[in-house]
Amino acid sequence: MIDFGFDLAGIREPRLRRGIIFASLGAILEAAPVLVAFFALDRIFAGQVDTLDLPALVAVLVALLLGTYVFKAIGSNNNFTATYNLVAATRLRLADHLRRLPMGFWSKRRLGSTSAVLTDEFALYSEVATHSWGLVVANIALPAALAAVLLVADWRLAAVVLAPVPLALLAIPWSYRRLNRAGDQLFADRRAVLDALVEYIGGIETLRSLGATDSYRARIEGKLETLERQQMRVELAPAPAVLTFGLLVHLGFSLVLWAGSAWVGDGLPPARFLLVAILSVHFTRTLSELVLYLTASRHAGRTLERMRQLFAQPEQPDVDGGELPRSRTLEVAEVSFAYAQTPALHDVSVRFPEGKITALVGPSGSGKSTLAHLLSRLWDVEQGAIRLGGVDIRALPLRALTSTIATVFQDVVLFQESVLDNLRLGRADASMEEVIQAAKAAHAHDFIMALPHGYDTILGPGGADLSGGQRQRLSIARAVVADAPILILDEATASVDVHEEREIQQAIAALTRGRTVIVIAHRLWTVQDADQILVLDAGRVVEQGTHESLLGEDGLYAELWATQQQSAAWNVKTGA
Repeated sequence: MIDFGFDLAGIREPRLRRGIIFASLGAILEAAPVLVAFFALDRIFAGQVDTLDLPALVAVLVALLLGTYVFKAIGSNNNFTATYNLVAATRLRLADHLRRLPMGFWSKRRLGSTSAVLTDEFALYSEVATHSWGLVVANIALPAALAAVLLVADWRLAAVVLAPVPLALLAIPWSYRRLNRAGDQLFADRRAVLDALVEYIGGIETLRSLGATDSYRARIEGKLETLERQQMRVELAPAPAVLTFGLLVHLGFSLVLWAGSAWVGDGLPPARFLLVAILSVHFTRTLSELVLYLTASRHAGRTLERMRQLFAQPEQPDVDGGELPRSRTLEVAEVSFAYAQTPALHDVSVRFPEGKITALVGPSGSGKSTLAHLLSRLWDVEQGAIRLGGVDIRALPLRALTSTIATVFQDVVLFQESVLDNLRLGRADASMEEVIQAAKAAHAHDFIMALPHGYDTILGPGGADLSGGQRQRLSIARAVVADAPILILDEATASVDVHEEREIQQAIAALTRGRTVIVIAHRLWTVQDADQILVLDAGRVVEQGTHESLLGEDGLYAELWATQQQSAAWNVKTGA
C-alpha cells in the first residue's frame, strides 16, 4: 500500500521483523481486555456475578495491560532503531552511488534537483520513515486484532461493522493521487524559489549596480506567495478522501448500533451487543488514525521515487587489475561524442606524446574542454577509443587512472577545510615538507603563511576569502602534491589579472617539467612554445603543428593569432 524504501539500504535489518512481531503482539494484547470484559459482562447480565473470580479477573487485566506496555515498548524500540539504521544506510549508499556516476549525468539542473533530494527532501523522507513506520505497523495490527475479536464475539455484527471497510479503503489511493498532483507542483514551486534566491544572492552586485534589487525582490516575493498557496493545497489535498474514509468507517458503527438494537429483541445477548458496540468504537478510531498515518507517509512518496530514479542511473564501469600502460602517451582514435543530442566531437584522432606539451586551441565551443574531459574519463567516449600507453582507459581501474592524470581546472574548487587538507586532497599521505615544497613551486607559500593560521587556516566556502589567482595557485600546488605524470591544464589563467597570470605561468612551468602536459588556452601567446598545437573547430581537429608551422599555413590558427595581436594593440581612447 505504501513504500518506505527500506530495500534501498542494501542491508538486512532483523530488528525490523522483531519490531513488527512485538508491535503485533502488543496490538493483540491491547484488544484482549475487551474480550475478558465480554465474558465478565456476560456473567453479570446472566445474574451470575457470584461466579466471577474478581481477583483473578483483575490480575488477568493487569497482566494484559503490562504485557501490552512491554510488547509495544519493545516493538517501538526495535522499529525506531531499525528504521534509523536503514535510513542512514540508504543515505550513505546513495552518496556512494552518486560518486560512481559518470560526469555526463551531472548538469546544473540535475545538480540542483539532486541536492534537494539529498537535503530537504531526504530530511522529510527520514522523518516519515522513522516515525510513521512503527505507527503504521501498530495501527494495522490493532484493527486486525479488533476485527478478530469482533468475529469471535458475534460474526453477524462483525460483518455489519466490517462491510463498509473495503469501500473505505478505496479512498486511500484516491488521497495518494491528489497528494501526488499537489506534491509535484509543490516540488516545482520550491525549486523555483530556491533557484531565485540563489540567483538573487549570487547576482546581488549586478542587481545593485543596475538598481534592480526591488524589482527582483518583488519577483521572489511572488514566487514565495505561490509556494505558500501550493503548500496549503498540499495540506488540503487529501482532505476529501480522508473525510470520505472516515465517513464510511463510522457508517459501520452506526449500522451496528441499528442492527444490534433490532437483534437484541430477537435473542442477541445484551452483553454481546454492548461488547460489539465498544469494540466498534475502538475499531473505527484506530482505522481512522491509520489512514492519517498512511497519508502523512505518502508526503515522502515522491522523494522516494526520485531516490529510486537516482539509484537506477548506471554507474561508470570500473575494473580491477587489468593490463598496465606501457608508456605515458595518450592516443585518441576516431572519437566522437555528444552531450545528449548535441554533437561535441566528430571523428577525432590525435596523439599526445609522453613528456611533451600539447596545446588545445580554437574558438569557444570548438570541443577543447570536452576532449580534455574525455582524456581524464570524466565522461566515457561513445565512439572510438582513448588509450594510455596502448591500453584503453576504460580497461584501467579508475583509481589508477586518476593517480596518473591530474587536472587543473579554470573554475577552481576548494573545500571548507584547512589549506593543508585541500592540498593533500589528491594524496593524503603527502608529508608536510612535500606540501610546502609544492606550495613554493606554485608561488603559493608566501600568501599561505600570511593567512591567520598558515596551512591550518580553514578556508571559506569555495575559497571565497581568497583571490582568483590565489585559488588557482592552490589548485596548481594540489596538482604538484598529487605528482601525476600526466597533467591537463584547463584555461588555468583565464580569470586572473596580469600580475597573477605571470606568477601562475611561472608555477605552471615548474609543474610541467618531466610530465606529459595538455594545455587548453585562449591566449595563444601562452602556448607558442608548446611541442605541438592542435586547433579545433566545431568538434574537429582542423590543424596540427608548431606555432611557426601553423602561422605559415595561414589557416584558422593564423587568423586567431592575428585577431589577438590586434586586440592587444587596441586602445580605449582611440578605439583602434
